Amino acid sequence: MSQPLAPAAAAPTFTRLDSFRAFRRLVRAGTLNGDAAVYKADVFTPTKPRSAEAMRVLDPLIPSLDMDALRAMPADTFGGAYARFLDDNALEPFVVSEDFPAAVLERSSHWARYALVHDMYHVLLGYGPDVPGEAGVFGFVLGQRLAWIFWLYAPLALVALPLMAPRRVGETFRALARGFRLGRALDDLLAMPLERHFERPLDEVRAELGLAG
Repeated sequence: MSQPLAPAAAAPTFTRLDSFRAFRRLVRAGTLNGDAAVYKADVFTPTKPRSAEAMRVLDPLIPSLDMDALRAMPADTFGGAYARFLDDNALEPFVVSEDFPAAVLERSSHWARYALVHDMYHVLLGYGPDVPGEAGVFGFVLGQRLAWIFWLYAPLALVALPLMAPRRVGETFRALARGFRLGRALDDLLAMPLERHFERPLDEVRAELGLAG
């Protein structure tokens, strides 16, 4: 008579401390996108976004982007502008490794989505990847009320951003204020399938979303 199979060993839990160690290791290696962005979110944003329930309709939540197809689009399309934003600023498109810990994605899949669309926000808002541009996107996220935890980081941002670009303090705070104003006036972009609008003219998408001008 055959012996019953022993129960399979449970997969080891990947804790937030493990995520911090993985994030630190990737930062030391000079990697700030993809896996690093999700590890960072798992550590520093341990809460779901306000739009988590609305995001259920997004399928897939974290789509794979065909960068060659986007680069082939006209420069005045949303997808073409997005591809050129990444290329012109030597930025890598967001990609999560195939062997990325499932436990981390289960906890932080919503923030993986945000990491994917973050540079799309830059394009839609007309902000570069510099300090004023990051301030503008951060202000937009605050205005969107994406998650309460971002308000805990706001005092640090108000101190750190001017120090990072002391000659552009006025520009930085104007971008922050504009981003916040736009964020408050719009529906939550994180719950919108922005990637489905890549083939449309950028100005048209901006106007439809309320970001024209």
